[in-house]
Amino acid sequence: MGIVEVVKKLEETNDEQKLNLEQLHEQFEDLRKDERYANLPMNELEDLFLNYLKTWIKTNSEIIQLLEN
Repeated sequence: MGIVEVVKKLEETNDEQKLNLEQLHEQFEDLRKDERYANLPMNELEDLFLNYLKTWIKTNSEIIQLLEN
């Protein structure tokens, strides 16, 4: 796989993760309504996933920048 293909894959992954990031709060709102998850610390879990997705996107962006230079 060449650099162009790698950059394209990373950009596609970033687009998917940005969409997940936009939908994250709604997904956790649905989980909060589910009694099976009543004892879980949903705010902390949501923050964890939020930071995970942001880190993933940031890392991919840094790799893209390195590959393009």
